[in-house]
Amino acid sequence: MRINGLNLLRRLRLIQSWPGRAILTLILLLWRWGVKGHKPEIPQRIFILRNNDLGDLLIITPLFAALKQRYPQAEIWVGVGHWNVPTLEQNPFVDRILPINAPWHNKGVSQQSLWRRWRYLLTSPELFALRDFKADVGIDIFGSPWGAMLLLRAGIPYRLGVRGYAGGAIAAHDWIDYDPQLQVGRSALRFATLLGATALPAARPQLFLTVPEQAAAEQRWRRIASDRHRMIIGPGSGLDERYWPLASYQVLAAELANWQTVSVVLVGGGGDRAAAVEMMQGAGAQPNLWDWTGQLSLRQTFALVATADLVISNSSMLMHAAAAFNVETLVLLGGAFASRKQHDCQWGYDAHYWSLGKEPGEQLNIASPAAAIAQVKCLLQSQPES
Repeated sequence: MRINGLNLLRRLRLIQSWPGRAILTLILLLWRWGVKGHKPEIPQRIFILRNNDLGDLLIITPLFAALKQRYPQAEIWVGVGHWNVPTLEQNPFVDRILPINAPWHNKGVSQQSLWRRWRYLLTSPELFALRDFKADVGIDIFGSPWGAMLLLRAGIPYRLGVRGYAGGAIAAHDWIDYDPQLQVGRSALRFATLLGATALPAARPQLFLTVPEQAAAEQRWRRIASDRHRMIIGPGSGLDERYWPLASYQVLAAELANWQTVSVVLVGGGGDRAAAVEMMQGAGAQPNLWDWTGQLSLRQTFALVATADLVISNSSMLMHAAAAFNVETLVLLGGAFASRKQHDCQWGYDAHYWSLGKEPGEQLNIASPAAAIAQVKCLLQSQPES
């Protein structure tokens, strides 16, 4: 059988990783016996680790409500990357947001080397703050060996993880089974059932805005869209294969900007500015198209989404923020997603949510700008003008 160079390199890397995985497994086994514990009848201090990206945190936020409703006296801490701290502000079910900038399984921390991971586990002041919390229950949502070691290093006696995904369940006392056919938010709620919860909230993100935040967003819209549909487009950087192509977004934005019934706002972080500039140039001098990329804070973006009529985005944070407020959402999938249905099964929602993308046996290519425009027309027809 012929093996090309790329496949050979992949096999060699896989073989090379076996000793590392075996060593991690042995460390976890030994460490687990050194941090013994049992399931508390009434948890008093619960720590939840979700040091991943923005959308990864948003989709599992119903878990905090489920745990707080089951154990209202328990203090709940959530460990997130510093970029995600604003996401949980004002959340009544979270007692403390603890920055956990652990150098694994996130895009917000660079140089995620093996040495950096061990140094974090051994010396990080963030981990010492977690140790001082003295949690009696720890939940690693991602379920990795490194997450399990963080819980062990923090001295948490009763630990929950994920079996069948990344390998961290070997250090857990109980776990949920990884299921690619189950929506991630619903999957996370199974941790609450392991701890005795029976009344579960809907598996939709939970975001909590202040009255001033909502009022400020409303004022922004009224300045540009007093009598039009309010539309948000989040094109991303255009460099990720998971994203709908920038050229397609340019065509879409140029067409929508010609409609007299809509005002279109481009949003995103500072890294999305260049893509937004290209889109603005492609659309020409259109009075109904606005570029606000890099100008809004994360919470200002949440508030703008909450007061919008339609959000168009990649498979990204924006679609989860829109789901929190039941705003109509059109998700445009890039070529990296082989199956739209599989994507939606794990990351989508059952209402106010639409997606376009490839599907084996049905749709060979990603959606065209024409298909996206047709879907936007259908969604807007069902809404009254603002």
